[in-house]
Amino acid sequence: MRFLALLRKELRESLPWMLLAAIILLGIGGFLLREQANLGRPNWYYSSFTPGSVVEPYQLTRSSPLQMTGSWLFITSIGLGLVLAVRHFWIPHFTRTWPFLLHRSVSRQMILGAKLTAATVAFVVSLGSVWVGLYWYACRPELCEVPPPVRIFIEGWLFIVVGLVAYLVAALVDLSKARWYTTKIFGLAFATVVICIIFSQWRLSWAFAIVIIGIVVLLSQIIDTFLNREF
Repeated sequence: MRFLALLRKELRESLPWMLLAAIILLGIGGFLLREQANLGRPNWYYSSFTPGSVVEPYQLTRSSPLQMTGSWLFITSIGLGLVLAVRHFWIPHFTRTWPFLLHRSVSRQMILGAKLTAATVAFVVSLGSVWVGLYWYACRPELCEVPPPVRIFIEGWLFIVVGLVAYLVAALVDLSKARWYTTKIFGLAFATVVICIIFSQWRLSWAFAIVIIGIVVLLSQIIDTFLNREF
């Protein structure tokens, strides 16, 4: 029951940012889908070719309208991760409320678990549900003559998980008491390398494996630092 109470508290404090991220993604994504669908209907698109002109092969196929939406999903996911990390870890540090929270009749493991669980729920609910809705909308035959491939849908979830990596990095940076020129910058540098490797991978299985390894490494550092740090 104590864990559920902590989880409700964290979710309540995260709710405004969850709603903001969902509104941004839904508004921009829905607008882009409608615009690309209106401008890219088959009759309009292929009627723009001049009879007798040479048409390049790549002009016969068009990119999925979800590709531009995926870019905004990545930006929104990174932004949500940073904002939630600030709300969960940086603000208690600035307001000096960590001692009050840690000296309650709950363990540190429970407090950290509630924050991490709330962040995961926030990503799944605010971004994951919207992304599923946008993909379903893009698959409607009256909107787009060719449904977007499943790979784009999976890549969207990869972007959401990358946002969780940004959340963990920002949390680790706040929890670390080391100086910037020593080990404090480790989390930021490590996450940058992980993200660069992910975007250099063509196989989604390798990309997910790399991001999972990165999350495990960051989580181990956060747990060790949080349980042993003197606030």
